[in-house]
Amino acid sequence: MTQGAKVNDERYRQLDELFSTIGEQNNWSGNILILEEGTPFYQNSIGMASLETAERLSPYSVFELASVSKAFTAMGIMILQEQGKLDYTDKVDKFFPEFSYADITVENLLVHTSGLPDYMELFSQYWDKTRVATNQDILEQLIKHRPNLLFQPNEKYEYSNTGYALLASIVEHAADTRFADFLQQHIFQPLGMQHTKVYNRRYSPELIQHYAYGYVYSAQSEALVLPDESSENDFVIYLDGIQGDGAVSSTLDDLRKWDRALYTEKLVKKATLKRAFSPVQLTDNSLSYYGYGWRLREDRVIGKVVHHGGSWPGYRSWLRRYIETDKTIIYLTNVDQEREWTEKVVEAVENILFEQPYVKP
Repeated sequence: MTQGAKVNDERYRQLDELFSTIGEQNNWSGNILILEEGTPFYQNSIGMASLETAERLSPYSVFELASVSKAFTAMGIMILQEQGKLDYTDKVDKFFPEFSYADITVENLLVHTSGLPDYMELFSQYWDKTRVATNQDILEQLIKHRPNLLFQPNEKYEYSNTGYALLASIVEHAADTRFADFLQQHIFQPLGMQHTKVYNRRYSPELIQHYAYGYVYSAQSEALVLPDESSENDFVIYLDGIQGDGAVSSTLDDLRKWDRALYTEKLVKKATLKRAFSPVQLTDNSLSYYGYGWRLREDRVIGKVVHHGGSWPGYRSWLRRYIETDKTIIYLTNVDQEREWTEKVVEAVENILFEQPYVKP
């Protein structure tokens, strides 16, 4: 528990009750940190970091963030844009001349309006599953198979992991350095995020202290297993070399540092961040509420929310930032739960935080 937390605060008691209940009843396993004006208000670690070694989760546990990683990829692009090494209006084929789609811009990739189909389907259809794919392979598969666009660029919004993997490749191209090294040098190190890195566990394994392994429920063995051992999750192995749409691992406190930096100009100018947190206009003049690596929501009661969830076999994560009231929810789990259920938990946490009626999922 957080030292010095306002234990007489009713919200603290409600949060504690919520997490102890779902820990017992729903096999919830994870780390939660709630900040008010940057100060930890509530923190908890429930469950196991490794079933094999019986190591328990702690505030130092390192989790795979899945799509919460997209905000870091987008920040890499914003930094390069400020450095004058690329522009949001640059066409993707400027970086990769063989790229088969003419009018897709960097900004289309950032805000999911490119119309590119999902690379996972492409790989499930054509890929030799004995090999671990990398970002270069995504590019080559798109060039080789030329799947049709789902729609014309900027016509509508459709969430695209393909776009974010391509953004990581664009970072490498524009910065002339490995994507992982670029984020390390320009984001993680300057912010003192010492336990955060781009990590592809199966493609290039290394020993990471306090690593939280993600587990899925196997109906076959009626137990929690690593996704590597469950045939329906075989893609966690053959897609493990992909970066940009996921693959950042981090801890509660490092994500706290990231949250704080986004209120400052430590990484990029205020105007750049403002644009990143703004909706975009589609061809038909309607607005799409996804900025640069963040989902956007305007709420009457709680003001502007910039947030993102992540899901990958064994992991569910959420980072929710209430930027007008300076509150933040950092939610990391390592046992697969239904996405809808996870959203209900995060919604309950939000309602408690803002003293609204809440429902236990």
